[in-house]
Amino acid sequence: MTHIQHFALQTISINLNGPDSIVCNLCTDYKPNHLMILFQQYLRIYLLKGFSTFFLIFAFALSLRAQQLVDVSQLVKRNGAKVRVEGELVDITWLTGRNGNGRLVLDLNKGMPLFKSIGLGSKAEFKEIAAGLDPAFILTVGKRTLDPKSGGWDVFFDRVPQKPYKSHLVNFHKRSASVSSSGAHTVIRIPGMQAASFRGELEITLYNGSPLFNVAAVMVTEADSTAILYDAGLVSKTQAWQNISWSDVKDVLQTTKVVHETDAVNQEVKYRTIIGQGRGGSLALFLPPHQYFYPLDEAFNLKFTWWGQGYGGLMPGYGIGIRQDPIGGRRYVPWFNAPPNTRQRLNFFCLLDLGSPAKALEEVKRFTHGDSYVPLHGYKTMASHFHNEFTMDVVLKGVPVPEKPEFKTVFEKAGVNIVHLGEFHGPGHPKGPDEERLKELHALHEQCAQLSDGYFLLLPGEEPNNFYGGHWLSFFPRPVNWIMSRKPDMPFVSDHPKYGKVYRIGDKEEMLRLLELENGLAWTAHARTKASTGYPDAYKGEPFFQSETFMGAAWKAIPADLSLPTLSKRVLNLMDDMANWGLRKHVIAEK
Repeated sequence: MTHIQHFALQTISINLNGPDSIVCNLCTDYKPNHLMILFQQYLRIYLLKGFSTFFLIFAFALSLRAQQLVDVSQLVKRNGAKVRVEGELVDITWLTGRNGNGRLVLDLNKGMPLFKSIGLGSKAEFKEIAAGLDPAFILTVGKRTLDPKSGGWDVFFDRVPQKPYKSHLVNFHKRSASVSSSGAHTVIRIPGMQAASFRGELEITLYNGSPLFNVAAVMVTEADSTAILYDAGLVSKTQAWQNISWSDVKDVLQTTKVVHETDAVNQEVKYRTIIGQGRGGSLALFLPPHQYFYPLDEAFNLKFTWWGQGYGGLMPGYGIGIRQDPIGGRRYVPWFNAPPNTRQRLNFFCLLDLGSPAKALEEVKRFTHGDSYVPLHGYKTMASHFHNEFTMDVVLKGVPVPEKPEFKTVFEKAGVNIVHLGEFHGPGHPKGPDEERLKELHALHEQCAQLSDGYFLLLPGEEPNNFYGGHWLSFFPRPVNWIMSRKPDMPFVSDHPKYGKVYRIGDKEEMLRLLELENGLAWTAHARTKASTGYPDAYKGEPFFQSETFMGAAWKAIPADLSLPTLSKRVLNLMDDMANWGLRKHVIAEK
């Protein structure tokens, strides 16, 4: 039996409570083309029976338009999200845990704010936290230098802001939407985003069981050799907030009363979060904690949030949001990769809370454990490759040496128990003169011993640039005095009257011998990028690499690519390759 025959028998059921209630009793198919067939047949009956059926046809037409405007065919209701469509409005609720529900009312009308209402509460009563907000994005597009000698897309040594670049407000022409389920997530997609050569859609992800949602402009370009940055946030033409709050770098909550005409401010914060407070509660807006930071040589707080009117000279209205400084650390500034035809997720998170900004911030901090590594029973947390240069810049410089340097406090607060240094990477005398080198090593060993205690261990280490090729890290389980050069008339090992045993290294064979004698380890620093581009591949067949003294490589989030679900695909690929080489190698975390 066809749909038309079935319809002619008047076995179509119409429920005016919602568009997803229009059902064909034969196949329960919700696709718009099937509904159009049904509507056409209904119209024939109307022409035969007269005006008495007009209102049913009108209601059916409205329902059909809603179905075409918002596609809910991929929504699985058992994940807890519910969708109701009324004209151009899409009312979505989801479970937020603790017997609560979140609510977004989206307005697809052109010229109206997308977020008509954002609320939190229960099934019976919602408190509105914010209203009249639009998601807004600034996409900054630059040129990536792609050279196989520099690592191709794995490049770090790129200075993108020193080449021409331009910032674009992402235009958003909303016309339709879809709501689908992805496991416990509910995903709302609204096409119609465009900036420069990029095209894409807005994607809002609701997390079942949490008052958290993610807002992303998912953008694609066909242009090659592209590097990008993005700024983003929520903006309004009318006053949406009473107060703006953030934690300063000393972990003290700061609050300012909203004056809608205040020009935008680039705000230095702790926990990467800016909070808007309304009458019904607070919305904490924060950046993806790790993904948002492209690699730099040094770590600085570059004021990664903003609030106020007309941010960047492009944002329309008053808002709160996240930002990047295009100049970065003013050395090598590679930005994010944006290879052709990859889905770049320019995204930020929002967390809702019915309480104060302080309470909302505490909820945000739970996602990163307050920016501290959680202790694991039976294990210590270690990080490697830190060029503190404390020995040369403080200890041997003739200035007062603090009893507890600031860097030790920072590591302890972060929950790091063991820190492996990479000293004398520039400063110092790794190759001699011998007395200078030995004095520097002695000072390094003394400081590491003095700054270590029952909770914190500071390990001496270096990043040599010779013998093996590329850059690599050295580690010894005890203080070892060694000089990275040996003249033909000097012995491999000798005794010094003050410092004891001293090794002099002249080549890779002697370096391997030293590691074997002293139970040391070596591993490739930032493999396949920076000054280790082409390594360890170039020496994978060497005895020193195949030796147990060569541990493997180090993990670092280079490059950055917003289209990837994981960080540092470069290292994940390397781990696969080292295993396929038939070698048991490991990767250690480095800064």
